[in-house]
Amino acid sequence: MTDVRRIGPAQSDSAMVRVDTQGGLVGLQLDDASHRNRLSEPLVRELEAALDKAAARTETRVVLLTGRPDVFCAGATREALDLVARGEIEVRDVRIAKQLLAFPLPVFAALEGHAVGGGLALALCCDLVVAASGSRYGVNFTDLGFTPGMGTTVLLPALAGHQLAAEMMFSAKYYRGRELAGRGLFAHVVPAPEVEPLARDLALRVVDKPRRVLELTKAALAAPRREALKAALAREHEMHQACFSDTRTRQRIHERYLDGPE
Repeated sequence: MTDVRRIGPAQSDSAMVRVDTQGGLVGLQLDDASHRNRLSEPLVRELEAALDKAAARTETRVVLLTGRPDVFCAGATREALDLVARGEIEVRDVRIAKQLLAFPLPVFAALEGHAVGGGLALALCCDLVVAASGSRYGVNFTDLGFTPGMGTTVLLPALAGHQLAAEMMFSAKYYRGRELAGRGLFAHVVPAPEVEPLARDLALRVVDKPRRVLELTKAALAAPRREALKAALAREHEMHQACFSDTRTRQRIHERYLDGPE
């Protein structure tokens, strides 16, 4: 599931994205315990704003994106999916996918906890990802009755190859990190307590590099994925329209939606 946005303004009473700035390193932690770090509209808007601020900060050299120890990001909320299925809110591809790929500097991600659906798609948009051997990862869109979003149809094959990407998308299976080690999806797969320290160490190796050098390198590395994403988002939007116009989609969401992998 992609981001869902209400037609009209939204309010957020508390910070869901914690910002920790240390020299050239900007840490952004997704921390919404009440919704287990799902892609609610307030969380997405806070993350978009935090990335904009990090990009505008002249000292920034690298961003480290983290989540909660149990869940990095769990995709859309049940309520949001239900509203989409009833046609009460519109489905829009998350600006965050394009924003991460267009971010002028490297973005690393530490997936200590689970990442599923749009949560894993979020990680696919980062430049380097460290995952946990025991946590679970998957793209469960088809199990809920609709097609992948957030550019998953091109970003996942680009990293994992066609065969693994096809298996993941068609089957909607959850994989332990250790099952995905060495298969192109993650740079490193380590025990959960080592995930953030390793990702932070890798990020700290970037902070002394010239910003212009990092910008040029990021632009070159991201260019093919940005072009692919542009076309994919248009196709995925059409597929979503077809899926959510089917009344059976709402029923399947109610039957298959889980609070998250355990």
